[in-house]
Amino acid sequence: MKNKFILISMRQDYFYNGKELRFCIDTKLIDWVSSLGFQPLLVSDIKTLNFFLKQNKLKIKGILLSGGNDINKNSLRYKIEKRLTDISKNKKIPLLGICHGLQFINFIEKGTLKKIKNHVGVNHKIKSNSNYPLKVNSFHENGIKKLARNFEIIAYSYDNQIEAIKHKKYNWLGWMWHPERDKVFNKKLKKIAKSFFNKK
Repeated sequence: MKNKFILISMRQDYFYNGKELRFCIDTKLIDWVSSLGFQPLLVSDIKTLNFFLKQNKLKIKGILLSGGNDINKNSLRYKIEKRLTDISKNKKIPLLGICHGLQFINFIEKGTLKKIKNHVGVNHKIKSNSNYPLKVNSFHENGIKKLARNFEIIAYSYDNQIEAIKHKKYNWLGWMWHPERDKVFNKKLKKIAKSFFNKK
């Protein structure tokens, strides 16, 4: 899909006693977005985001909030992702939140999180009211304590943790699993994501 792009947020980490801030991304997530037929645009700061938005030739088809990091309202990542959610609302651009990304969209809509056990480095079954895989990976220590208003649950784990959500008003979808970490990209997830990002 030439000239069709997905804006992707990245995790942030400090090095050298907090003197150096780095943004990074799992290259497998770039491969996954590319496998959907889109070109990834990595957002590392507000200036870069503004530059992307001013380019008329760039057809922004979607926004992806990637995994990694706890939510920190004082972080640059928080400011970037808050801006991305506002852009999604105002321009009606589909937004997919992966792991941290799901937690973030729930958080900014006044939902809350909790610590959970047995969800790091495992594969587990899910119960879904949609055409999702029967089993997904899991790499998160935080789960949903209170689901924000206007979200609906579309998948649970078998220990009754929320695994996927969808907003009733905004074009937002959230997955607790990492589609890029499967050894072979799941065809069902690719089909769902491709259809989601191609919504007008």
